[in-house]
Amino acid sequence: MIRTVIAVAAAAVALTACQPASGPPAAEIRLATKLVEAGVPIPLDREGMQQIAFQQVQGMMQQDGLSSEQARQLLMGITKNLEDATPAIKEALVTSFTEEFNVKELELLVKFVTSKEGKAVQEKIQVVGQKGSEQFQAMAQEAGVKALADLRSVWPVPPAPAPAGPALPPGAEPAPAPALPN
Repeated sequence: MIRTVIAVAAAAVALTACQPASGPPAAEIRLATKLVEAGVPIPLDREGMQQIAFQQVQGMMQQDGLSSEQARQLLMGITKNLEDATPAIKEALVTSFTEEFNVKELELLVKFVTSKEGKAVQEKIQVVGQKGSEQFQAMAQEAGVKALADLRSVWPVPPAPAPAGPALPPGAEPAPAPALPN
């Protein structure tokens, strides 16, 4: 009986020693890492990074009026920066998983994601997400055009500014405006 108690106590101490000092249990971290390595929720391979970078560049092209060469350079820069940040991105994803799921749920997710069916579902979800994102962006652009047209119908475009007069020599004062008749 005493040997059993000692064995259980020793096992408990050993298990405690295997757990991180603070934070989620090691099993959760291990399972969450498997999910992230499997590309859940986003693939962190080169192609995945390029897709994310491309989405960023599309928004910047519309907002900042970039040339195609600037957009290409920006795409390469964002992709490189994302690749450099991959360890931090993975760590953040692992943390998100361990904060939201318990060990049993993570085990179930890993089992599903690593199955043949799970891999097929994951690929299809990425396609659906891409299509959804493109549809949403198109709808958002249409909404912006409509909102601008609505605004212009109530608040017309202001007249163009008057053409600039000839440049004055340094230190010269502009001529006073002619007096308006009463």
